[in-house]
Amino acid sequence: MTSTDWGDPRQLAAIVAPPPDMAAEPPCMFPLSWYREFLREIRRRDIEILTYRDLFADSDDWDYESHYLAEYEAWLERRDPKRIYLLIQHDVDLLPEFTRRMVALEMQHEIRSNIFLFHERFSRREKTPVYDVDHAFFRGAEAAGFVIGYHQNALQLAGFDLERAVERYRADVAALREHYCIEFVVPHGGMGVVIDGVKRHNHDVPMPPELAGSVRWMYNRYGARFPVRWSDGGLRKCRDLERIRRTDLIGVFLDGLRPGSRNFCLVHPQRWGFHVQPDSNPLLAAEPWYRALCERSDALIAPSPPAHRGQIA
Repeated sequence: MTSTDWGDPRQLAAIVAPPPDMAAEPPCMFPLSWYREFLREIRRRDIEILTYRDLFADSDDWDYESHYLAEYEAWLERRDPKRIYLLIQHDVDLLPEFTRRMVALEMQHEIRSNIFLFHERFSRREKTPVYDVDHAFFRGAEAAGFVIGYHQNALQLAGFDLERAVERYRADVAALREHYCIEFVVPHGGMGVVIDGVKRHNHDVPMPPELAGSVRWMYNRYGARFPVRWSDGGLRKCRDLERIRRTDLIGVFLDGLRPGSRNFCLVHPQRWGFHVQPDSNPLLAAEPWYRALCERSDALIAPSPPAHRGQIA
């Protein structure tokens, strides 16, 4: 798909349509129809959507260690205190085709998001991990105002060697810049490893100094300031009942947003689809709002089968 195809509603509709065999799709936690409801509510409530590029359009703040304090203070001065602001971020940990589908859905609702892609995916279980990115499609998204960034997993790809990881960081940014305007980076969570007695993760890889004036670190240790945040990360293993209840994206998160506020929503598209397994988290499955959204969805709602390729925590 090229950027000119974004104006064709038939192509977008085809991308977001349910697959012929929903049971064959990798399982997920949330029906995609709920995300459609979320987007409709954003439009109905006239919430102003932000991208990272919007935040820094008039800012020369590169100080990620301060969490971009100067940028935030300037934004507070120019915001409309009567409007609600929201930034949506997608970390594409696997199944990029799920992100493609979600972005097409966003385009149908004229809502832009910030999409963070690996250059290559890491897996200890797979010798050659599958990570098929439709670069033409995402270049079209970028041309339409979406932001494409680097999902940094350099430590994992460098065999958990910190020095090699910095080189891998450089190489990944260079490779992704062959396709996109990479100005923002978000380290991947993922697994860590103990190095010299200290557990290290991707966010422990320092930004190569020559990139410090062209790439901004936006999440996971450092990042822009958002007083209110929502994330679907880590829900499969979550046993915090209060957090489970706050996962209600519309009834709790959207309903709680206040005029003048700048808010953040991290959505992992691989967790949203047409083959939903409510029992993946018994606490979540017991929530009335979750049961209701599953009942009204067009997805296949099934009990949890044995582990499926692509399923993540």
